Amino acid sequence: MVLDLLAFIAGIAYGYMNPGKESRKHLLKKGLKIGVLVGTFFAILNLFLGGFLAFGATLIGTIVGIGVLTVIFVGGTIVGDWLEERLKK
Repeated sequence: MVLDLLAFIAGIAYGYMNPGKESRKHLLKKGLKIGVLVGTFFAILNLFLGGFLAFGATLIGTIVGIGVLTVIFVGGTIVGDWLEERLKK
């Protein structure tokens, strides 16, 4: 819950501070790529420290979690762009 709120606030700040509208498609692709990389890293780390059966759950769970945070961040950029348009004119 706290991470969701932080991602949304960061998205608002990002959308407000960067001039013009952000490319939502580019942000989603970049966030999902980061999710795959981080998920793979933690899954391999868990494989060596934990066990083989937890590998799939960690990889998929981390990718899904970061994907959700990415969508929340992009939602924040929409609000930030809207605020930028309303307040900077």
